[in-house]
Amino acid sequence: MAEEAVEQEAATGGGKKNVIIFVIALMVAVGASVGGTVFFLSSGEETVEVEPVEAASSKPKTAIYHNMRPPYIVNYLTGSKPRYLQAEFTIMARNEAAIEAVILHMPLIRSEIVSYLSEQNFLELQTQEGKEAVRRGIVDLVNRVLATYDVSPGIESALFTNFVLQ
Repeated sequence: MAEEAVEQEAATGGGKKNVIIFVIALMVAVGASVGGTVFFLSSGEETVEVEPVEAASSKPKTAIYHNMRPPYIVNYLTGSKPRYLQAEFTIMARNEAAIEAVILHMPLIRSEIVSYLSEQNFLELQTQEGKEAVRRGIVDLVNRVLATYDVSPGIESALFTNFVLQ
């Protein structure tokens, strides 16, 4: 019985043809996949979108966010109890130069923010108004630092992503 199957396959030649067709189809699929990947990855770098002048003036610029990591940790002493604040936030600007300036001057900005947070009243930080005042204060502080380096317009907002009081 096995001999008959071998003779029938040899007579039709279908086994080798199918293998060759499968291998060619597989090579075409792999080539198309690699070619498509290279095309899409390289086209994203070369493509520059230019908005018409009318469209750019009618809508505001896109917001650019920068996460101010690592988190800011500040110690407080309320009465005889040690307390601490851990805050992490993201700043938002519409000017890429402002974000680049923040990244460039990050050590100075971090130092100023830690000093600013250390001066806050721990009990006031527990209220929504206190958190909002700190958020606005951070925006003002970062903009003051950027203004010393002639970067304008600066930061529009600071958004808390983590705010823990303990």
